Amino acid sequence: MTIKFSDITGGGIPYGNTAGRPANPGVGKLYSNGEAQRLELYTQNGSWENIVQEVPGVSSISGVYSEQTNSGTILIYGTNFVNGAYATAIGSNGVQVNATSTTFNSLVQLTATFTGLSNAYEPYDIKVTNPSNLFGMLPDALYINASPVWQTASGSLGSFTEQVSITLSALSASDSDSTVTYALASGSSLPTGLTLSSSGVISGTLPDISASTTYSFTVNATDGLNTIPRSFSLSSIPIVSSVELLVVGGGGGGGAQVGGGGGAGGLVYGSTYNLNTSNYLVTVGAGGSGSGQSPARPGNYGSSSYFGSIVAAGGGGGGCHSSGNRPASGDDGITGGQGRPGGSGGGGGGDSSSISQPGGSSNQSSYAGVTSYGTSGGQGRAVNWAGGGGGGAGSAGQSSPSASTGGVGGNGLQYSITGTAQWYAAGGGGCYNNSGGTTGRASGIGGAGNGDTPNQDRDAVANTGSGGGGIRDVGSSGNGASGVVILAYPDTFAAPRNIPGTLTYDTPTRSGYRVYRFTGGTGTITI
Repeated sequence: MTIKFSDITGGGIPYGNTAGRPANPGVGKLYSNGEAQRLELYTQNGSWENIVQEVPGVSSISGVYSEQTNSGTILIYGTNFVNGAYATAIGSNGVQVNATSTTFNSLVQLTATFTGLSNAYEPYDIKVTNPSNLFGMLPDALYINASPVWQTASGSLGSFTEQVSITLSALSASDSDSTVTYALASGSSLPTGLTLSSSGVISGTLPDISASTTYSFTVNATDGLNTIPRSFSLSSIPIVSSVELLVVGGGGGGGAQVGGGGGAGGLVYGSTYNLNTSNYLVTVGAGGSGSGQSPARPGNYGSSSYFGSIVAAGGGGGGCHSSGNRPASGDDGITGGQGRPGGSGGGGGGDSSSISQPGGSSNQSSYAGVTSYGTSGGQGRAVNWAGGGGGGAGSAGQSSPSASTGGVGGNGLQYSITGTAQWYAAGGGGCYNNSGGTTGRASGIGGAGNGDTPNQDRDAVANTGSGGGGIRDVGSSGNGASGVVILAYPDTFAAPRNIPGTLTYDTPTRSGYRVYRFTGGTGTITI
């Protein structure tokens, strides 16, 4: 700038304190400020500036810029800062962003607040410009503190049974420039017995509950500056959930040559069985086979079905006439097979000269929360060899009422555990004398032995646990039906985690329930 002597008053540069500066000076006017101890120049900015002002220097900064709040306040350290200086951040894209405010603290310190910076253009140079337009700059000085980014999806972390110990996989969030720690958000809590570690692991033992419960909570992922929340939940299901359990043993076969009907397999039913989280052995019992006409033998026992500690015994085989071979089980030749504990007894065999004893009885078993059903078989008839009916779950087998009528098998019981009504565990019908050699008399509902049609419908319906029908002397007597194991429980309950290939099963549809019907094999399932 050119200084003209016409600007100098009284033959020299005016001198005085700050208050004595000339009023309304023109641009370029000089003033010697003894109070500030400097030579000043009145600039076009309308202010008196030090004519020998030095270049500011920037040596360091402190403070952070948060991505979450999109703001940051930093202290700038250096030299030759003056009142009116302002700070600028310059990104890697070359764009300059002035501080929203710059405060002059001292010759060596400024406070600057920035907004609108992006970590896409870090690091930022920090520039300080004095009112004289002289400036200093510190390259690559400011980095943006990035927020944690969640990797674990929000929502359910799983469903678990009450009172079990769990350790969930650690929650996960990443941060490009910091270590992430985890904590429950204010007002959030986990179920009693569970804790959240700073590394994001939820562990502990779920509490005792009376109804299915969903727990919702919020976890904060923080890097010490940025805190990002995420909402989660987990569900707990009570162990005494409403579980329906049906287990049926295989039915006994009908007796050969003047035979009684086979007894039904034992039926065990509980509408609210207590199902614990554990491993359960599941075995589906086979039906007992009927015997041929020569030599005469009783029908075979059905095999038992199992679910864990629950046993549904196979039904007793039907008895044959007294001149036939003795059964290996120790029953006499005219008495129907004894039902195993929980199963039904087979019908008594017919005889040519005397009335048989009643068919074998049932020794029922009991289990917590379930009921076991099993009844005895009916008597055979003297003269013309009419056989008694096998016992069913719903009623005992009937004795032969006459020489020409076989005993009716005991009724089964009906349940809709699969969503469709089905009869289970009916007794097989006994044979009766007829010169044409017909099949046994009709059983109770669901059993075998279809009265008046020769040599037909003697086998019981599969997977019902019903007994087979007896026969006079043509062909073989009927086979007992195989058993079945059925579980039905609310579909909020967790599905079995393991069902081995050694088990045959299907999943009938029942609204609001998860149903598993095992129809063959043996193996251990995991609940």
